[in-house]
Amino acid sequence: MPLIRTSTLRKCGVVAASLALAGAGLLTGAGTAAAGPAGATDIRGVDPGDTDRMIERLCSQDTSLTGVYGALNVDTGEFKTQDEYLRDVFGLWKPAGPWELFRGWCGYAEASTWSIKGDTVRTSRWIGNKGSADDKETFVSSYSTKTFAKKSVGGSISLSLAKSIFSGTVGGSAGYEWGWEKESRFETRSEKTIPPCRQVAVTWTPYQRVVRVNPVFHVEDYQWDKGNGERTVHSWRDRGYQTVYSHGYYIDGISDKLLPSGQPDGREDKIEEKLDAKSCVK
Repeated sequence: MPLIRTSTLRKCGVVAASLALAGAGLLTGAGTAAAGPAGATDIRGVDPGDTDRMIERLCSQDTSLTGVYGALNVDTGEFKTQDEYLRDVFGLWKPAGPWELFRGWCGYAEASTWSIKGDTVRTSRWIGNKGSADDKETFVSSYSTKTFAKKSVGGSISLSLAKSIFSGTVGGSAGYEWGWEKESRFETRSEKTIPPCRQVAVTWTPYQRVVRVNPVFHVEDYQWDKGNGERTVHSWRDRGYQTVYSHGYYIDGISDKLLPSGQPDGREDKIEEKLDAKSCVK
């Protein structure tokens, strides 16, 4: 699976190499743990607390030159960012009691992709026929492709983050049908029959592609102190796997599909509605 990281990660060859190994399923000491997107191990339901929200908050932080930082209370499941930990728990970045500290890098690994039908929209004005016989009119129908993203956890996703995820390797892997930020418009003219005492319009149902990514966290350092001195390891909770995710936290990029010609892919339909009989010729 392809993996996209923030710009600072491009400076870190060691991280890139580690994630390449994870993508190949070569997680040192991972044992029989199932490898998810980019070879990451799912910690949802394994570690205490809401791991979906933990990964969301961890990876929503600005990435420093040394990565992102987090703290997990392994008794209560509470998560704190580095700033919160220094303010609320301990004035130094050192593990204390049930609080375990970690540092690493976040990335976005493609989990799956599939096709859906988008919402049907009216693409022409209504034209009515108040007469007693069929009428024919030329309908002008126009449409512009749509692109958006949504998160399963937390607030809305920023446009800049969505662009960094879906305009790069992940989007490209979905082929020509993936229309992320490849805006396309059309305008058609067609003659349609309008029955007596009816109004007619044209609709468009876009065919869309969904690309789902799971944010993943690659561990550089993991620390704890159970009263007999600090210990630092380089895998999640010293379990042997370096890249983790929580499968309930995902980001979906949705975009209208494009045909090889670059035109939007979808279906045009004619819809009818009755007019008030009192307004029609009898």
